[in-house]
Amino acid sequence: MRIMFVGDINLGEYYTSFGHGPGTYLEHSDVFARVRELFGQADLVVGNLEAPLTTHNFDPDDPERVVLRGHPKHAKLLSEVGFSVLQVANNHTVQHGREGFDETVRALTEAGVEAVGLNQQELTVLEVGGKTLGFLAASDVPDNTDKRQVSYQRLDTEFLERVKASVPNVDHLFVMLHWGLESSTVPMDYQRELISELSQAGVRGIIGSHPHLFYEVWQEGETVCAPSLGNFVFDLCWDQRLLKTGILDVQLENEPVTAQVHPVTIERNGCLPTPVHAPVAVSPEARLYDLGDDMAGEQVRKLKYFFANLLKGDTSLKAKFFMRKMLPFTRPAVVVHSHG
Repeated sequence: MRIMFVGDINLGEYYTSFGHGPGTYLEHSDVFARVRELFGQADLVVGNLEAPLTTHNFDPDDPERVVLRGHPKHAKLLSEVGFSVLQVANNHTVQHGREGFDETVRALTEAGVEAVGLNQQELTVLEVGGKTLGFLAASDVPDNTDKRQVSYQRLDTEFLERVKASVPNVDHLFVMLHWGLESSTVPMDYQRELISELSQAGVRGIIGSHPHLFYEVWQEGETVCAPSLGNFVFDLCWDQRLLKTGILDVQLENEPVTAQVHPVTIERNGCLPTPVHAPVAVSPEARLYDLGDDMAGEQVRKLKYFFANLLKGDTSLKAKFFMRKMLPFTRPAVVVHSHG
């Protein structure tokens, strides 16, 4: 049995890529074209859906209502390419309101994809080859639009107790966590400590997201530890480290559990994940990239990228975004939405 895990998926567009990011690319091409064959070798494909699939409150002339927004029809694409489970416990899935979050979950469900990480969600169990696989997901990154975090599951003590209680209920339990710091090029101490705690409890895999960087992957006993799988389809193109990623390939046929990582580069403005060479075994660790000591200077790199690509894609929408950043008084009045 093989399960392939990938990092953050954004089928919309970030501010710097309006008109030439994944959302536009999907109008004429398949963002998964170069990984379909590899995904076809897996029994399950699992990832983190970082941007909602919603038409709620959309306004094509408002950058804040366009950014990081896929279309509900893309749920069918995700299913067709092989995704069986997608994490929705992250700080961007509620970016377009509770209604947008709920529409995303409905679209995934109707397409046959399990959405994991809903608030207070019980263990999701799938049976593959006579074995039961369990999935739980949570986030410790609050969203500015929903500070009470009522839509998706918090990473808290209650959740961790649910994880430990779920271990004996399935053959293999995988926990997906949206956590850490985007500015950190290495896992934080609390992440390593929690990974060890969950490994000792019998969790088969701890799969992380949020830093947008592909960290090292290692095994602790029978546990596959991947604190951050970075981006997978995402148009954060101002730093090559944000475009270097991989596919974590976990094989459960035999004991002990084995894992390997397929190195991937995201091409075409963050739209096209492309395997680049043979997989690297996780035995006991795989470190694909030198991420450096920190992300210092990222805002400068982002600004340079923005201006270098200003005339590409939707220039008007990009300019409106920039003006609002530089001249806050041009921003429209903020409407507070209820998330009750």
